[in-house]
Amino acid sequence: MYISNIKAWNFRKISTSDSSGEIRTDNPGINLAFNPKLNVLVGENNSGKTAIVDAIRFLLGTHSFEYQRLDERDFYSNQHGRSRELRIECIFSGFTDQEAGHFLEWLHFNEKKQYELRVWLYAYLRDNRVIYNIRAGVDEDGTFLDGGAKDLLRLTYLKPLRDAEAELSPGYGSRLAQILSSNPLFKDQFDADQKKVPHTLEKYLSKGNSLVRDYFSKETLDQNEEYQIEADTPGGGPIKQSIQEHLNDFFHSEDPQNPEFHISGSELASILRKLGLTLEENRSGLGALNQLFIAAELLLLQGTNHQGLRLALIEELEAHLHPQAQLRVISALQDKQQEFKNQFILTTHSTTLASKIHLDNLILCQDGQAYSLAHCQTGLEKDDYDFLERFLDATKANLFFAKGVLLVEGDAENILIPAIAEILERPLHKYGVSLVNVGSKALLRYAKIFQRLPDGTLPIQVAVITDLDIEQVNPSAGLIKSKKRITTGKVPDAQEEAEKLKAEYDSPDGRVKVFHSTLWTMEYDIALGELVKLINYATYIAQLVKSRSTHQNFKGVNEKEAKNRIRKANEIYAKWEAIPLGQSEIAFKIYKRFKDNKASKAVTAQWLARILLRYKSRVLPILKRDAQLKYIVDAIYHVTKPENGDN
Repeated sequence: MYISNIKAWNFRKISTSDSSGEIRTDNPGINLAFNPKLNVLVGENNSGKTAIVDAIRFLLGTHSFEYQRLDERDFYSNQHGRSRELRIECIFSGFTDQEAGHFLEWLHFNEKKQYELRVWLYAYLRDNRVIYNIRAGVDEDGTFLDGGAKDLLRLTYLKPLRDAEAELSPGYGSRLAQILSSNPLFKDQFDADQKKVPHTLEKYLSKGNSLVRDYFSKETLDQNEEYQIEADTPGGGPIKQSIQEHLNDFFHSEDPQNPEFHISGSELASILRKLGLTLEENRSGLGALNQLFIAAELLLLQGTNHQGLRLALIEELEAHLHPQAQLRVISALQDKQQEFKNQFILTTHSTTLASKIHLDNLILCQDGQAYSLAHCQTGLEKDDYDFLERFLDATKANLFFAKGVLLVEGDAENILIPAIAEILERPLHKYGVSLVNVGSKALLRYAKIFQRLPDGTLPIQVAVITDLDIEQVNPSAGLIKSKKRITTGKVPDAQEEAEKLKAEYDSPDGRVKVFHSTLWTMEYDIALGELVKLINYATYIAQLVKSRSTHQNFKGVNEKEAKNRIRKANEIYAKWEAIPLGQSEIAFKIYKRFKDNKASKAVTAQWLARILLRYKSRVLPILKRDAQLKYIVDAIYHVTKPENGDN
């Protein structure tokens, strides 16, 4: 069996769907379906990942029997006050007949004629105390779960920043002892007459105690080749004798006391609490111990005689693991899903992990809501999933941890747009905005991640910045050509092309919007505007960098050389004006440096960003009025609305 669904009302930052605060079956604040195998919760800090994990823990309890209880802070609170009641509900599916036998009085059949179990926790505040109960059943009243049934629903929980070394060390509350004691190998053993017989480990310890007593009974030991003990090796007899003499002084001669050294705790449970688990004699690193701890927990979950729910909640799987170790762990969990009989619900802040997890297994959390990215839940088609699993790397996966997302198609936009945002006093990091460089024209595939079926979107502002891509030639030739024209036989109309982009990308609620250049590419359109001289400087410097990367082993350009290039670029521009050339002709000449592969767009963007930031007080009014830059400015404002950060 596994958890197939969770609902919650008024828990932590999860309210009710209508924000009324009134708990009804039709208005859960969260209603989330789980995959039977692997589920990974992603999202920014305070997005609700831990709330979902803790809701499950409070309802089901853990195998480690850790202390946990609801308090007043677990009840949803807003400007109108704190809720007085909360509810957490889970649906369990996938029962075998044997598992179903333990829950017969609470089970029901779903529409597919399969067993389902509904369990819920209801809590309320009374006199500053939290009163709660756990019930199960098909109707709204339900009945209380007995202790045996509750134990079968317990889960394995690995907390964030866990101390794996402590968990695997000997001690009274040893987690390792709990794991081992659940294995049939360490259950009580009986002979044919049903008489309990000593466990093998108990026999070993008994032998050890015999050797300990022998050691403390002699002043010198006999030779023993088995234990590599030489003859006349000092023993512990004098120590025992000294203690004996003191006891003789303390006790009456008619009541003699005989001290004995021994290894305490000869019963199996005590032996297991004395065991530790390490990788090697030398002290292991935190990451290696964390992996060892996860492996030990899997031993418990994968046990053939494990009874009940096989669920592992792991917060921050990446704790103490470097990126390559993270990939190995998640690959093992993901690639062996069919082999595992248990369910995993994980949380992560790692873009490395998020980039390697199948989208079907991802759940995006945002503002107390959770959205599965599984097929048929998003606007993604089957081939979109295949594409994204090939190309969604760690640099792009930061879109799962953002309040707003800017999707761009190249390195130049990736470099320049953050500089423009800073000049506009809308720094992207302050507003929790991720800038994702898709590196191709496949923007629509990424934008679809944020679409919800049938016609909704995730509560995230998304701006898609793209080129209109109506390719230009020297205006003096009187020609405009385009790749689109090859198939259509006519010159594309800018307005028609813009409408096509809006139809593809814009969502009905306005959260996902496309912002495009006015005519061709970002660089060409900037050259048509008021920053034409600055992009002329930047491309001319980039031309020198390109030349050096080819002929001088990537020698850089220093400040003095850059100033000299700017002076020469000014001279070239003055000649253009003297001819005179029109604005579109100048723009074409500047862009021709890219067309002829004499300058890099990325290097140009780097130098242009540097120039803009140096003179940002003078650049700011230009950014706000230049029609050629309006689409970039509007895109930045779209993803940095006041609710995404401070004004």
